[in-house]
Amino acid sequence: MEILQLLIREVKNSDATLSIVPIVGMGGVGKTALAQWLYNDAKVNSCFEKKAWVCVSDVFDVLDITKTILQSIIRSSDDDKDLNKLQVKLMDNLAGKKFLVVLDDIWNEKYEKWTALLKPFEVGAKGSKIIITTRNRNVAFITRASPYHLRELSFDNCISLLAFHALGVTNFESHPAFEIIGKKIAKRCEGLPLAAKMFGGVLRTKSNLDEWEDTLNNKIWDLPTAKNNEVLPILKLSYVHLPSYLKRCFAYCAVFTKDYEIERDELVLLWIAEGFLDGQKANENILKLGWKHFDELVSRSFLQQSSIDATKFSMHDLLNDLAKSILGGTCFSSGGSQVASNEHDVSSLEKTRYASFIPSWFVTSKFLKTYQGMKALRSLILVHDGSSGGSFFISNKVLHDLLTNLKYLRVFSLCHCCIVEVPNCVGDLKHLRYLNFSYTDIKRLP
Repeated sequence: MEILQLLIREVKNSDATLSIVPIVGMGGVGKTALAQWLYNDAKVNSCFEKKAWVCVSDVFDVLDITKTILQSIIRSSDDDKDLNKLQVKLMDNLAGKKFLVVLDDIWNEKYEKWTALLKPFEVGAKGSKIIITTRNRNVAFITRASPYHLRELSFDNCISLLAFHALGVTNFESHPAFEIIGKKIAKRCEGLPLAAKMFGGVLRTKSNLDEWEDTLNNKIWDLPTAKNNEVLPILKLSYVHLPSYLKRCFAYCAVFTKDYEIERDELVLLWIAEGFLDGQKANENILKLGWKHFDELVSRSFLQQSSIDATKFSMHDLLNDLAKSILGGTCFSSGGSQVASNEHDVSSLEKTRYASFIPSWFVTSKFLKTYQGMKALRSLILVHDGSSGGSFFISNKVLHDLLTNLKYLRVFSLCHCCIVEVPNCVGDLKHLRYLNFSYTDIKRLP
């Protein structure tokens, strides 16, 4: 409510210049959820003429962030690769207007990058705001703004949230037998809303006291927690209690980068292509079965609906870390302007089954060399959703050389790419079940 009043009051006064509102807190404490609530509030909507939301995460690319903001402001894509031109265009669209921009999950500590990003925002009307969310206090310091430290839930609120997700009520009054053990479990959540939600999802399928006791006494709680709570014991425990038919479906999502948003049907088709739904209830439509699995992961909070596009879903960063820890060396991703790491030895590359690549605007054979060594690769997804506008380019030879080395591919996705033909070698991929060339310039298939 303090931040809400800050947004509304200062905008109405119209005597404040552009201000930054940093929200700082540990992973899973609800920073993004709070920012989403503010972003979608009716009073906030009435105060700002322009709004934009950007999921930043690990890579603080000023060009990509600027492009995404511009796309949100003008409601169309822009394929320009010149940062100066993009910033001029953004300035033209923000000049004299009150705007609200959310930069979610920032890790960048370099002041020069931050100041470079802020250049176009100096022309907005007084009262314009930029909200940032971060786990890193140093990020807030470079903004020179007073941060709002998001604290953990109170014990009573944690109990209430746990009871809601486990039993559908806001306390244990109607379930007195579970009250003592429920409070012990709530204490384990350490005030983290994400933990309370995930634990509630685990307990929802357990109807007797012994099962609740077994969950509380699970040995996973004794495992050391990684620094910065990358993978919390509660999340590992939530995974352990997933039905076996959901475990592979969830873990497969590690192939996507953090904050990547995917549509339900697209993900289900990938599961089908990988054979995750084979042999289950032969009399049931496999697509409908996939929908049920997807809905169950959403209900258990393993997947969450996007606040920007209701047709898309993503994973919380900590759950993405969990999925990657489960798949280990069988999952690999890299990209952008970075060449895929060669730290992996030949034996580890041979174990890789699922891989993704975030393409820069021009993909060379050097960028994809590591992937050519993944002889047993089953899924290769070039993760470019077009959110920052434009397409990328890969030559026919580079694509041919890549695919001729990957004989066991079941899934190949190459979207938003400026290719005009598909290499004939695609026809040699005997195991291929899913082929996606959406938003390309191809004229025909071989």
